[in-house]
Amino acid sequence: MKKKLITTLALAASLTVPSFADDITPTRIGPVSQFGQLMAGKNSSGKGQIYGSCEGVKDGAEVQVKGMSLYWSLNDEALEFWTDEGISTMVKDMKIQIVRAAMASAKEDWTKGKYQGYELAPDKQKEFVNRVVEAAIKNDIYVIIDWHSHTATKQTEISKAFFSEMAKKWGSYDHVIFEIFNEPKNDVNWNQVKDYANQVVAAIRQYSDNLIIVGNPSWDQNPQQAIGNEVTDSKGNIAYALHYYANSHCWEGAYGWGDGVKDACEGTKGLQAMEAGLSVFMSEWGTAKADGKGTPDENRNSKWQDYMNKHKLSWANWSASKINEGTAAFTGNSNKTHLEYSTSGKLVKGYLSSNPETYTACKANEPESSSSTNLSSSISNEATSSNTEAIVATQPSAFSLKAMKNTILLNTTAYGTAHVEVFDMLGHAQQQKVLQLNAGYNAIDMQNLPAGIYLVRAIQGEFQAQTKIQIR
Repeated sequence: MKKKLITTLALAASLTVPSFADDITPTRIGPVSQFGQLMAGKNSSGKGQIYGSCEGVKDGAEVQVKGMSLYWSLNDEALEFWTDEGISTMVKDMKIQIVRAAMASAKEDWTKGKYQGYELAPDKQKEFVNRVVEAAIKNDIYVIIDWHSHTATKQTEISKAFFSEMAKKWGSYDHVIFEIFNEPKNDVNWNQVKDYANQVVAAIRQYSDNLIIVGNPSWDQNPQQAIGNEVTDSKGNIAYALHYYANSHCWEGAYGWGDGVKDACEGTKGLQAMEAGLSVFMSEWGTAKADGKGTPDENRNSKWQDYMNKHKLSWANWSASKINEGTAAFTGNSNKTHLEYSTSGKLVKGYLSSNPETYTACKANEPESSSSTNLSSSISNEATSSNTEAIVATQPSAFSLKAMKNTILLNTTAYGTAHVEVFDMLGHAQQQKVLQLNAGYNAIDMQNLPAGIYLVRAIQGEFQAQTKIQIR
């Protein structure tokens, strides 16, 4: 599933393909194979939603994935599940489609030096995150790399460095999502968050066009504040976080102590953001109170589930841990290979039971022959945009595309005109070329494109071919 960048090769009569021994290959067909890269987009009514690159941005193709958020990476009761075994067990037993790695990013030290936050122990925290990402890719589920901070505006430079490294390492995998600011405190305003986000997004975009989740003031309960004042993103692939705790927050209407605006329910504000065209992602929610305590109220949880399902909001439940809190999913008898569920965990497992048992690989993500890479030429029925028909054709060996560094090689046995179109992964046309081809390999220069993942389509008469390429 990795969108590889092919290393430069010399043109020769016979082309060889480099091997990638360090690539991580999924061990099953899961949600990532089926949906592809997650993308922010709008439906025909202008409502913000999340889509997958397999089908593109079009009505009826909205994607909702559901799973678990790991607890802060700071103690054994949490880190038990920051493992390959822990992730695999949740995939098998809970049918999770996404996992969130909530990395402690500051100077937290809850265990007197055993586990410390990123500012004190960056290598150890990156080790935890990398372990979760690798496990998620193997299980073919999505993974959120979460800068789990309430004060990230004070950490801009180290956050940029961290996400640059993570994007360079993992940003070519469709599985990976970047959450750059967990929950801004209530004394941080939107313009401060936006300024921070603009810088971190730019750092990520050097290496990846994957989905980025941006937090908002007062613990991710005000995504509507970004309306008309959105984060700058060259790829247009931003979602805004919405967090809630069922016993503390309301899904519709207002609390009743104000004018219906300042006291609007969290769900109301989330809907305002969506109706204004912003994509919203429920990257954290809990079954009990906002402080993690209390017994889950089943009726309130049911109402929130109705809200998320109605608006096709993807979510990660807090928390996949055996912490002594009402919102922890597991009891103290649980371990990374055996899960016993708390009251909260039983509820959440029930909500996850609607996730599919099996998945069908998108045509664009089907395994290819051993003589080619994931970027070698392939025909798929993947739509390049909501307004572009899918390509369904049999590709003759006489007409094919091969991806190289910043270059596409178009092979044909016929002289004549070819039309070449380049789309970004949101379906936007980036280049159109009309070329006069010679028989054999024809090099098409792509270096003028900004960094990102692109779909390249070539048509010559009745022949059609397409492939993906990553520009660094």
